[in-house]
Amino acid sequence: MTRINENKRLIGICLFLSIFILGTILMFITPTSIKVTYGGVKTTSDGELISFNVFEPVGRESEKKPAVIIGHGIMANKEIMKGYAIELAAAGFVAVPFDFRGHAQSSGTLERDKLINDVNAIKSYLFSRTDIDISSLGYIGYSMGGGPGNEIIKIDTAFQCFIGVGTGLPTNASEIRLGTSTHPLNVLMIQAKYDEAIELSSVKAGIGLRVGLAADDVDVNKLYGSFDDGDAIMVFYDDNTDHLLLAWDQDFIREARDWVINTFPWVKPVDENFYVNIRGLILVFQCIGGMGVFFLILEPMSDLIVKAKEEDRYRIDFPDETIKSLSIKTNGYSLGLSLLGMIILIPFFLFLPLSIAGMMGLFLFGSAVSLTIMIWRIGKKANLRVKNVIKGVFKRPQGQLLREIVLGAILAAVLYVIVYLSTGLNYFAMIPYFIKVLWMPPYYAVYFFVFLILGLVFHCMLQVKFEDDLKNTCKVALLGFSFQMLYFVIYILLLSILMGSAFFMLTYFIAVPMLTLTSFTSTFLYQKTGNIVAGAIVNTTLFVGIIGTLSPFFLGIEMLSIFVH
Repeated sequence: MTRINENKRLIGICLFLSIFILGTILMFITPTSIKVTYGGVKTTSDGELISFNVFEPVGRESEKKPAVIIGHGIMANKEIMKGYAIELAAAGFVAVPFDFRGHAQSSGTLERDKLINDVNAIKSYLFSRTDIDISSLGYIGYSMGGGPGNEIIKIDTAFQCFIGVGTGLPTNASEIRLGTSTHPLNVLMIQAKYDEAIELSSVKAGIGLRVGLAADDVDVNKLYGSFDDGDAIMVFYDDNTDHLLLAWDQDFIREARDWVINTFPWVKPVDENFYVNIRGLILVFQCIGGMGVFFLILEPMSDLIVKAKEEDRYRIDFPDETIKSLSIKTNGYSLGLSLLGMIILIPFFLFLPLSIAGMMGLFLFGSAVSLTIMIWRIGKKANLRVKNVIKGVFKRPQGQLLREIVLGAILAAVLYVIVYLSTGLNYFAMIPYFIKVLWMPPYYAVYFFVFLILGLVFHCMLQVKFEDDLKNTCKVALLGFSFQMLYFVIYILLLSILMGSAFFMLTYFIAVPMLTLTSFTSTFLYQKTGNIVAGAIVNTTLFVGIIGTLSPFFLGIEMLSIFVH
C-alpha cells in the first residue's frame, strides 16, 4: 500500500486542520456587523413546530426595524436562503428564514394548503418582539415558498414588499392586492433563463395582470409603477443560471436586498459591503481544509483500528476480465437492466415518507441490482456464486469485521461533522427533525446495499487490477465517479422527459459533489483496509443524512401526484 512519511502526514494534518478551523471561524463571524441566532422554534395554529433562524444588525437592538420573512422551496430548507438573510441583516433589517412543515428541522408533513400557517407562526414571533415594526414587513418566497407568500400579501397589508424567487404570481384578478401609497406592495419577481420549475411567460402573465398589459408586452428588467406610490413591480431576469442556483446567485441576492432597501428607504445599513462572494471563498477554503484532514487521517486510523494486512485484502479475481471489459460491462448492465431493480423497489418508494430519499434510492438500487446480475453472469463462468461473493465481504479474519465497522462509524462521524460545519450550516441542512430519523433505517439498508455492490465492482473486481499507487487510486475513484454520474444523469433525464418537467435535473448539482466525495472515500478506504465495509458505512451515513434531511416528509405517491398535475 502507498504510504506517506509520518512526519509529513502530521504536518499535513496540522496544516489542513488549521485551515479548516480558521475557515470555520471566518464563516461564522463573517460579517461581524450582524448577529445570528440559530434554532428558534415557533408553534403554528395547528400545532406544528416551525424551526427558524434570526439574522439581525448589531447595534440596532433598541430601534424599531422592518423584518423580512424568508421561505424556501421543496427539497430545500432555511439554510439554502442564508445568503439573502445575511445581506438583508447587514442592510439593517431583521431577516428570518424558516423551515416549512415537513422539511429539515420542522415537524409535520408537507401540506401545501397549510404552509400559510407556517408563515403566520413566524409573523407571530416577530409580533412578540418589541424592536420590530410589525407594520413594515417583507416576504421572500423561493420556489414553493412563493405560494404562501402570494396568499399572505393578498390580505395582510403589513407586508409592504414581496419578492418571488423562481416562483409565480396569481393570474386571477380576485387574488391580487395592488399597492398604494397608504398600503404599499412592491413586487419583485426573480427569474432565471434556465429555470426548470417555472416559465417566464407565467411570471409575465402575473405581472401583466397587475399593470394592465398583455403578458407578451411585459418587458423584463423594467420597473413598472414606483416605490413612492407603493406599487413598484418588476421581473429581474438573468440568463446565466437555473432554478437551484437562484438561491445562491449573487446578482439575485443583491437585487432582492436593494428592492427591500427601496421599499423601506428610512432604514440605514449597518454594513454596505456585499458578502456573497467573500463567504463563497471562505467555504472553498474551509472545505479544502476539512477534506485534507479527512483523507490524511484515513491511513493512520485504519492502521490503528483495522490493522489490515496485504494478504487480507478481499478481491474477486476474474482472469478473463480486463479493466476495459469490466468498464464496458459495468456501464452496459447498469444502463440496460436498472429498470428491473427500480420496479422491485417501487412499493418501498411510493408508500414510505421521505420521498426524495426514496426516489434517489430507487435509482441507485436499480443500478445495484443490475450490477449484481453482472456479477452473477461473470461469476457463473468462473463457478463463483453471487451469494458467496457477497458473503466474502463479511468473512474476515477474527475480529477484523468488527474493527472495520468501528472504523467506518468513526470516520462517518468525522466526515459528517466536517461537511455539517461547512456546507451544512451555510447551504444545506444536515440535521433532520427526529421523526425523520425514526424513518431512516430502511433507507439506510437500501443505500448500504447500493454502496456494498458498488464497492464489490469498483474495488474488489476493478481496483485490484490497477497498480497500488496514488495515481492509479485516483484513476479508480474518477472511474467510479464517472460511471455513477453517467448513470444518474441519463436516468434523471429520462424521468424529466417522461414527466414533462426538467425539475429533477436540479439534483445534478447536489449529486456532483456528493458522488465525488463518496467515490474517493470508498476507493481510498479499500486501499487502506482491504475491504469495502468501512467505505460503505461512511458513504451511506453521508447520503442518508443529507438526502433524508432535504427530503420533504410525505409519501412518494404524493410527490408523483404533485409533478404529474
